[in-house]
Amino acid sequence: MNKKIAISTWCTDDYVDLIGLDKLHNSIKYFHPEIDHIVYDTKMTRDIEREHPWMKNIWMMSPTCLPHADDYDMVIHLDGDAVVTGPLDEMINSTADVIGVRNNNSFGKAGAHNGITIPHVQPYGDDSMIPMQGFINAGMIAAQRKEFWIDWQESNYDAAHNKRYAFGDENDTLNHIFHWNKYDSEVIDPMGSGVSYGLSNVWGTGNNHWESWSSIYVKDDRLYLDDPVSKEPMCVKVMHQAGGSIAAELNRSSGGFRNWMKTVVSDEVKDYLKNQKMDTGGKIEIPQELLENAKDAEKEDQPSESD
Repeated sequence: MNKKIAISTWCTDDYVDLIGLDKLHNSIKYFHPEIDHIVYDTKMTRDIEREHPWMKNIWMMSPTCLPHADDYDMVIHLDGDAVVTGPLDEMINSTADVIGVRNNNSFGKAGAHNGITIPHVQPYGDDSMIPMQGFINAGMIAAQRKEFWIDWQESNYDAAHNKRYAFGDENDTLNHIFHWNKYDSEVIDPMGSGVSYGLSNVWGTGNNHWESWSSIYVKDDRLYLDDPVSKEPMCVKVMHQAGGSIAAELNRSSGGFRNWMKTVVSDEVKDYLKNQKMDTGGKIEIPQELLENAKDAEKEDQPSESD
């Protein structure tokens, strides 16, 4: 049976051109015209913040996915500073409740910096450390159970109000829920899988997290990058910049993420991206009816905020 799938991305208006959100939209539609791409803009995210004042930018992933869980078999959150570079078969075909991608590369690092992991705190875990290669990135996460988005949002609320733990943002709370035995969870790009969905293809030195991108190559009409440890080829399905303030400054000084990206990758990769129609500047259509339904669903499913 074919799944009905939506990808949700939230992006404030001032970042739409800076990160080239239209190129992300085009890349999704190139490989998966059947997938709906839902975009939350500044007005829509501010509407959420007005209704739930604690939901600042670091808590926006769940509330922009939860409202669509009744209408789709699978809802995927994907950050705007990404580009789809191959079919998302591993994610789409997964039967797991929750599907994630690695945050740390095969060196055990997050880009060029030390790898990230945290204790799996109670009540979700036993306070032991989450394995470095099991720590996932919130920039791309999929779920096939509505309850996951609700649990993640409740965990975000607790974290924002220091109810259970006094650290963390969406990436940390996501890992608490992902590794909770309540859900059947799958990391789809583990070491040795032959695929890479984002930050597992990012490594470098100093503050240059993306040196690895210069080594991406084209083979059999797909992008590949050799794993830095096993030296085995990984098919690159998603390139995700991430990088926080360092990436933001690079994008501003280069005239946008996509312009900066062209200075990093090889000519054959630039041609590949161009041939995939990722530079067409296609319009993004936001399904207004879905978004109206989203507000109603969100009111119904939010945790209590009496305090």
